[in-house]
Amino acid sequence: MNKKSAHKKYSLRNLLGSACAVAMLLALPVQLLAGEATPPGQIPEKITINVQTSCPQIADLDQDKKEVKEFSHKLHAEKYLLGKSAFAAHPYTDAFTCAACHTGAESPEAITGADKCERLTAAIEKEGGPKKYKEMMHAVCQNCHKNMQKAGESKSGPAKCNECHSK
Repeated sequence: MNKKSAHKKYSLRNLLGSACAVAMLLALPVQLLAGEATPPGQIPEKITINVQTSCPQIADLDQDKKEVKEFSHKLHAEKYLLGKSAFAAHPYTDAFTCAACHTGAESPEAITGADKCERLTAAIEKEGGPKKYKEMMHAVCQNCHKNMQKAGESKSGPAKCNECHSK
């Protein structure tokens, strides 16, 4: 084998390898390429909650933009909420803990099946506007955590503004 044919073979191998890599990337779910590191149907490990940033098209939102960074979403769904429905602002079952925070949802599809901003818009309207929705969401977290503290639960979660909302 001469140098010229070895070089062509090497180049062909690189070309085929690159083509395979591109094909694999194109086959990845769109959500993964869009920056959502969680495949569809799975609960994200952590999320940042900030309606103003994620859905700026929703009218009349407060502009304070106090987000909740690195919320332990999966741990809440799979561990923290189990057996704690008595403390919650909204009833839920251990079989579907998502309803503790995603009020009114009856299945995972009700949460993931529609566009996030459309779901938030509907939830805000259902609560009576952005201010009422914000109050309701604070009650979801704070009431549960405070009720757990009152009951003497050893791990109850934050109940003060700056414990959830970093500066």
